[in-house]
Amino acid sequence: MYETKPSTQLDTINAKTLLDMDVPPTHYIISDLLPVGLHLLAGSPKIGKSWLALWLCNQIAAGENVWQSETKQCPTLYLSLEDTMDRLHLRLSSITEDGSSDSWFATNADTGSLVEQLEAFIAAHPEVGLIVIDTLAHVRDNATSSYMSDYEEMRRFKDLADKHRLALVLVHHLRKDSDSDPVNMVSGTSGLVGAVDGIYILQKARRANNEAVLHITGRDVSDTQLCLEFDREDCVWKFIGFESGAVEPLDERLLAAIEQILMGDSFTGTATELIAAMQAVDDSIEIQPNRLTRLLRDKVLTLQKRGISFSDKRTNSARLLTLARTEISDGDDSTPGGKAIVTVTTEPPSAA
Repeated sequence: MYETKPSTQLDTINAKTLLDMDVPPTHYIISDLLPVGLHLLAGSPKIGKSWLALWLCNQIAAGENVWQSETKQCPTLYLSLEDTMDRLHLRLSSITEDGSSDSWFATNADTGSLVEQLEAFIAAHPEVGLIVIDTLAHVRDNATSSYMSDYEEMRRFKDLADKHRLALVLVHHLRKDSDSDPVNMVSGTSGLVGAVDGIYILQKARRANNEAVLHITGRDVSDTQLCLEFDREDCVWKFIGFESGAVEPLDERLLAAIEQILMGDSFTGTATELIAAMQAVDDSIEIQPNRLTRLLRDKVLTLQKRGISFSDKRTNSARLLTLARTEISDGDDSTPGGKAIVTVTTEPPSAA
């Protein structure tokens, strides 16, 4: 039997080749708030994490907005491991009268074969976009916690989320000790927070309050703090406003100008020329070409809801953006069959 020697060469790439790569836009399940990947939703016991997780699953399966953000309509799976089916029924009936056939639930799972169970579910429901495990403590393999054990345990979930391009949310607890940085309050070692792509911390100033702040931080989301209020009648966390880090919207003026351009013939040109065309529709528009490209990439769900598809592709000399008129979308990523197409050539980063 021959042993394979480890490579003595690093697999490297230079900056020009890296920037010339075709990289798909970040795939969001909730626009701006929840991208694909592995995430932690943490909070004190009985603060309302499960109500929030259940509502998110319901909204996404139905294709309804989450607060002010569009969702990618897709099947969801909620492992409600601290509930009986009777209690889960009562919870769900408290927030909706019409359950979606794309919203799936389980109240038990096998710790040792959980990944295999999830793989089997995904095989049967390949369009699933969100899986919630409530709580992480119920499916942990390790009795003891160290940085490496926590990190390695998170890797099995992250590999699953990355492999299938879905969002996997682990509901977890906070320590009792307070900290100026809520991330430091997540129970366990820093291996947990270091391994995940996003962290969502639901925190109240006082337990008796209905109001809370949802702290959001991650690799593909902006640091944001949402002010929420729990409606005890509807059993839903409702949006009040931004405490800090408001998510940048896709300006209605930009959308209106793009829609106006798409009413005519196809348009081909640089990002600068596209901006000039938009300014011909609305002379108050001011935006840099690189920022416009980035904003369109981040707002794919918003565009789909307005009947516009977006994609971009790198050529030898420039990055091509394609905007197309489609039917009003429910979040589907299918190939557009629109009438008008706009192809925009953006300058390379050095010229932007």
